[in-house]
Amino acid sequence: MERELLIRAERSRSGVRGPAAGRNMLFALLVAASIVAFWVPLRNLFSLCRTSEQYSFIGVIPFIVLGLFYLEHGTVFQHLDYSWSSGTLAIVAGLSLAGAAVVLSGELSTGSRLFVEILGLVTVWMGSFLLCYGTRASRTGLFAMLFSLLLVPLPESVMAKPIALIQHASADVTGSLFRLAGVPAFREGLTFSLPRLSFVVATECSGIHSSIALFIGSILLGHFYFNSRWKRVLVILLVFPIISVTNGLRIFVLATLAVYVDMSFFHGNLHHRGGSLFFALALGILAGATKLLGARWRLARLTPP
Repeated sequence: MERELLIRAERSRSGVRGPAAGRNMLFALLVAASIVAFWVPLRNLFSLCRTSEQYSFIGVIPFIVLGLFYLEHGTVFQHLDYSWSSGTLAIVAGLSLAGAAVVLSGELSTGSRLFVEILGLVTVWMGSFLLCYGTRASRTGLFAMLFSLLLVPLPESVMAKPIALIQHASADVTGSLFRLAGVPAFREGLTFSLPRLSFVVATECSGIHSSIALFIGSILLGHFYFNSRWKRVLVILLVFPIISVTNGLRIFVLATLAVYVDMSFFHGNLHHRGGSLFFALALGILAGATKLLGARWRLARLTPP
């Protein structure tokens, strides 16, 4: 009996490897061809990652996507099928987006053009996956596929809006902490005036890098620890108040130490390198919130191959 089971298992494995190898080869060829076709937008994207803090997170997204597919390999690739029509349609849609970016290049800003081009590339990759592995595999791996949309760089005009919201919210928290601590401070918009110190809650103070990292972390926490959709959404929504409070606390601590201890605190290592401490605090608060919401690791679905 045991020998029969081993023979059946071996037959099953040998029966799957052949077709799967062909699919993998086709998918690899489609991805390679897309990289060649979109080489210039990809080069511009990686240049943007290196030069702008707002987009530096993009460099880790491909590795996270690969990790997600690895963890969900057993369920995503359990039922394989070709989806020629739907996959081809998605690939054509992605190529059409890239073509539109070229045609409208004179009317689009540099950021907007890159947004459309990379969106087209990600659409091509999604279409290639759908074509090679089928609708059931695409449906099961939908989270990882949608997560890959984080590769698409939003134009700076769009990014400016959440940054401004965090700036003002952080300033509100800072002002409240000054009042609670009895620190004499005059506020006008984003500008604070204290004894011997005046400062502006600038764009850099919004902690956009930490905010995006926490946002990505909240998406992954929700996916790995909750089956309930509303809890996943709630965890993501908690990022804004958490980052606003920790940013406001950081500004308050720096300003108070500068006024009452030493002015060097406002321009020293705690200012430039202390962000990691407050990010750890924000991450701890988010982890605590997920615990209160009854987070449980969904290991049954996420078993590595």
